Formats: sequence, structure tokens, C-alpha cells
Amino acid sequence: MKLWLTVCCCVLMAAVYAETRICRLSEFGPVGTAGEAKAAAEKAAAALKTGGILVVDDAVAAAFMPESVPQGRLGEPGVFIIDLRQGKLRMVPPSLGFRIPQNPNGYSAFMLDRTIDQGAMNVHGLNSILRISDQVVKGTASYFQYVGRTEKTGDPETVKVHVPTVKGLYAGLELIAQMGKESVAYSEKRFSSQLTARVEEIGLDGATDHWIILRKTDPAGTWGEVVSLFNKSSANSILISEVNHADQENFGTVAIDKHAYGQGDNFGVGITYMYMGNVMSTRADECGNAYTANIWHRLNSFIGKVEQYDAKTGILQYDAAASNANTLGTSRPLINLNPKKWITSGKIAVEASYSEGGAIDPKGYVRGVNTGWGPEIVGRFLAVDEPEEYAGNPPKGFWKGALKGRKVRRWWYIRRYEKVNGEDRLWVERVCYTVSDNATPTLINERNYRRELAYIIAPGAMVTDVSRGLPDVRKHEFKGDSVKPGASRLLVLAPGKDGAATFAPGDPVEQAVGADPSHPNGYRVRHREAMPSGSGNSYSFYSVNNGAYPVRAALRVDGWHDRMQVAHHSKYFHIIDVGTSCDYGIRFRDAVKKAALYMEKPGHRIAWKTSSGNVALSAVPGALSLNGGGLAKVKSIAATEKAGANLRGIDVKIPAGVKSFEVKFPQAEPDNVYSLTVQPNWLCRWAVTAKTAQGFTVAFDEAANSDSTIDWQMIR
Repeated sequence: MKLWLTVCCCVLMAAVYAETRICRLSEFGPVGTAGEAKAAAEKAAAALKTGGILVVDDAVAAAFMPESVPQGRLGEPGVFIIDLRQGKLRMVPPSLGFRIPQNPNGYSAFMLDRTIDQGAMNVHGLNSILRISDQVVKGTASYFQYVGRTEKTGDPETVKVHVPTVKGLYAGLELIAQMGKESVAYSEKRFSSQLTARVEEIGLDGATDHWIILRKTDPAGTWGEVVSLFNKSSANSILISEVNHADQENFGTVAIDKHAYGQGDNFGVGITYMYMGNVMSTRADECGNAYTANIWHRLNSFIGKVEQYDAKTGILQYDAAASNANTLGTSRPLINLNPKKWITSGKIAVEASYSEGGAIDPKGYVRGVNTGWGPEIVGRFLAVDEPEEYAGNPPKGFWKGALKGRKVRRWWYIRRYEKVNGEDRLWVERVCYTVSDNATPTLINERNYRRELAYIIAPGAMVTDVSRGLPDVRKHEFKGDSVKPGASRLLVLAPGKDGAATFAPGDPVEQAVGADPSHPNGYRVRHREAMPSGSGNSYSFYSVNNGAYPVRAALRVDGWHDRMQVAHHSKYFHIIDVGTSCDYGIRFRDAVKKAALYMEKPGHRIAWKTSSGNVALSAVPGALSLNGGGLAKVKSIAATEKAGANLRGIDVKIPAGVKSFEVKFPQAEPDNVYSLTVQPNWLCRWAVTAKTAQGFTVAFDEAANSDSTIDWQMIR
């Protein structure tokens, strides 16, 4: 231990002192209580004036939390505390730190330094000075659902709760059971009472009525009618928590629980990207990115064969030749791919309205065409078996190499069946915030709604525990199937509708990919401002060019690689989607030299949605075309850049008996360079005899009568 601590001291302390000591806190007095340990720490700080390492071991009271020992000034000797209690490692560096050799203006309390200076280094990829690995295989949960009825079991410590879905549940999971009356306070839901309980058993009544047995963890708690079950756990690799109570200028916090209570310039994530080379290297195409997000929808999920299955315990063992065991996960179903156990007769039609945002059509249903179904299909899984509806844009998609011709179907859990006027109908489960058992599948090609489509109904069960089914070597690749399973190859499944008949030895199986993914956002900002900005700054994205050469664009949107699986789809539904109120949709506040809006193809249109249909303005060679509507409230028409002040006059009264009349414009024109069309309402010949900026004179060969009027139009 002392050798290890000496090495840590050499790495972490930035200066070498004549006397550096390694001591235990207990050497400076009693440490059995928090007060005693605090007094001993004060003595240790005074004794270690020339610097040292102070070890806090299990002899020290658990309630004592060591804090950084103050240094008189930057660079002075400090005390580095290492807390080893209960097998944990907690490091508490000195309060100020030491000068960073490479940066005369920088100081650090904890330093890791490495220099690579050798003849050759052939390492492509990650070569980090520090690696943090965090893999979660069991124990966490993501469950927050309103539940059905609560039943007594005969054991006062347990209850039986009917749940809307088993996605996210497993035996041993601890949940907060919220009971009684629900209310809302400060935008948060509250319940009359709650207690913590552990899932003892998962069961199934009928085809889809799943239930769990809950055992309370606190004997003093009292069971009531359970309204909601909750457990949202999280385990992340690194968290930097920074709390500022005093004024400071902070260069950057890298992730991401930051509280700024004082004033000072603070950057959430700060990066300085300086370059001198050409950035792009041989055969590279990524260029330089100060911030980048790669979002992959992975499709090459687990596939294998059943060796044995025990429906009573829910344990399934798969074969040693299975592929992609590294992608196993809970809350995705295991599907039986044995065609002999499928239902495929007839066709289906998804009788629902298409929703770009994935909303559930409350009137939608899946119609069977010559299917001959019965209630036995409830509790099984439905897939649309059309090549156009397979995920991954087969056979030319980005994943084609990894999939090796495999069909990636999307599987939905069947929750309801009805026969309506002799017609088969079914509904599936979808999770859209909460669980809906009255939903229909979402189709890749929206034109396939209400069309007759091939389908598969297959047996399957939800996976609840994969911890014994993962490979021994924790390797994760985006492509390929070189990852082989470990020795156990065991999965725990929730009860399935078909019981022991769900799987049999030799059945090919796959773990389905999520059928209804919510696409991740590449970048999101939430503003919660409460008053005006004192500097005018409140931008979600801010681009500044302080250089001497133009930046190509403040925002560029591209789409490459895969062709669109559905030919009439574009890469994006919208480039900019404004879904909130605003004063200006797009605002230009400085000179725009060439065009505020520049469209390079005549097919680019500006379109408006109206109650009587769309109105669109588009370009045709040498002209504009207005489709679906007419011009209204037009002030003037001009063929030059000089706009006019008038457009027309209607029913201008001409006095009876006159043969010449001067028309006055409502607004004066810039000059008399304009064209006129005049239309009297009596039979005569006429001519415009004079034009001025204020009006024009028209002469008639037949005198006006008592009902005479003229109409006129102007084009400049």
C-alpha cells in the first residue's frame, strides 16, 4: 500500500519537497467519532507543513467527511487526502494546487502527465492517458407506469399488482409503489403515501394480463391501492459537479451538473481548437470538428437457436454459435423465428392515419383480410412482412454488410383482438410516454397505410434479465459478428402467452430491435429564462466569424450514404421546424449582398397552407407562377424597380354632358411614366390625352350621361 501511495504522490504532487510524509489520520489522535476525526485532521494539517499524504482508513468514523486542506497561497506545500474506507477510493486534493509546468498561468491540485517520445508508435485509435469503463448489465431500471388493480395475497408483506407492461421489470427489482390519492404540487405529481418494494415474481393471467408480486422492504410500511410504480435509475461513466457560490471566471466545465450562484463568465463546455496543418489527412473525410455527435441506429441484434427453455422459471439457454450476444438488452422481446409456429394466412391492412410525429390514431386498427384469426393471437407478436417495411433500407442500406442479407422486421406485441361485423381486427402495444394497448404499427412507407400487406404473427416473450447471457469478453462492434457468447448463455424471460410452447430446442430466435424508436436529438438546449437579458445574449446557437476569410455557412445541412428506403421521401422532413410562437421567423439585421432567400432550382416553391387548399409561389423560366390562389391587397404593379403608388380605380363617376375628364390619383405617382387601361360603361370611343404624376385626362367622343362611370388600371 505504501509503495502505491508513494507512486501516487510522485504523480499527483507537482513539486518535490524536502520532507514528504505518508501518514494515517489515526496517528494524530482519536478518530472514532466525526468530531474526533475532525480534530485529528486539523492536527495533521498543522503537522504536515512541508506537504504530505494523509490516509483515511476504516478506523475513522464513517460520518467524517474530509475536506481539502487550505494552502496559504498557490504553490505552497499541500496535503493530499486519500479516503479508503469501505473499499472505496475517494481523493481530496489540496485546496489551491500547484503550478502547471506547461502553463505558467495555470494551477492544478491533481495532475496526470505523460510524454510520448520514442522511435515509433503504431497505435491507431484510442490511446488515452486515462480510461474509465462503466458497463451496466443488471440492477438499474427505467419504469414509471400507472398500474391496474391491487390484490391481497394472504401475506401482509406482499401484494399482487396488475401492470400495463413488463418492459423494464425483472425479479429482484426495487420499485417505489405510489398509493392513494394523486395530486399535483409545483408541477410535480404527489400521492398520499408510498413505500419501496421488491419484485418477487412476474406472472401472467390469460393472454396479456401481466402481474407482479411486490414485497415491501420496510416492515413498518402499510400497503394500499397501488396507483403507480416508479424506478428511474442511472449509472453514468463520469460526472463533474461544480458549484460556484463565489464570483469567478470559469473557462469550462466538462459535464455536467453545474450550479452557478455567483456572477462571472462561465462556459459549460469549453474547447479551444487551434490548427496549423491542413486538418484533412490522407483518405480522411471527417475534417475537424469542435463538437460532433454520431447517432447510430444499430440493427444487427442478437440471433441464435434455443438449446433449452423452462417456462416455469423463465430461463432460456441459447446455443454457443449465436451471434451478437453483446447487443442483448432488457425490455426487448425474444421472437421465435420458426416458420412452422407462425400465422401468415391472408393479409393485413393498417387502418390508421399517418402521423409524421408518431402520434397514435385513436380510431386506428389493424384489419385482417381472409386471416381467420381468433383470440389466440393476443399475447403474440406482429410484424409487417414486406421488404419495403424491413428496417435498414435493404438491400442497399448502410448496415447491409453487417446484416448479411438478414431481414430486420419490426415486432409489436398484440394486446387486443375483436371480430367486428365478421371482420378480424387487432391492436398492438406502443409506448408513447405511457403504455397504449389501443395502437397500430407505424409504417416506414406512409403510403402503405390502408393497403393490403403480408404479415407474420409469431410467439415470443419479453427479456427481463441478460446478465448471464452476455459474452465473457465485453466487446462492442458496430459491424461484424465476431463477438461470441460466454459459457452460461442464459436469458430470463417474462411469462409468455404460449407458455412452454413458446420456444422449443432448435427453434431459431432473435431479439427484436425496438419497433418504435424515439430518434435521439443531436443537440438540445432548454431555456428557462425569467427576465430580459442584460447583454442581449440568449441564443441557442451562436456562430461568430472573427477571421479574415468567409466561413462557408453558419448552418449547413447534408445527407449522404443511404438512399431513401421510400423513394418519395427526402432526407429530412424539415430543415427548420418552428413549433412555437415568435415575433420573426427569420430576421435579417444587416446587409445581405445578393439574396435574403436564394433558391437555385425553379422547382423550389414557397407554399402556404390555407383552409381552401395550398397556395404556392414558384419560379418558371423568366416569370413567377402563383398556383392555387390569387393576388390580394396589391398596391401597384411595376415592370421596373420604381414602384408605383396606385393600382386601379373602380366606378369613377363622370359628370353628365362632359366629353373630357381629369382623374386625380389617391396618391401621387413618382412621375408620369406609366401605362393605363381605361374602360367606360357607355358606348363610345375614348383616349388618354394627358398623364401627370397627380393623374390623367381621358376624352370621349360621346358625352357622358347621368349614370356614366369609368374603371382604370395602371402598370408602371
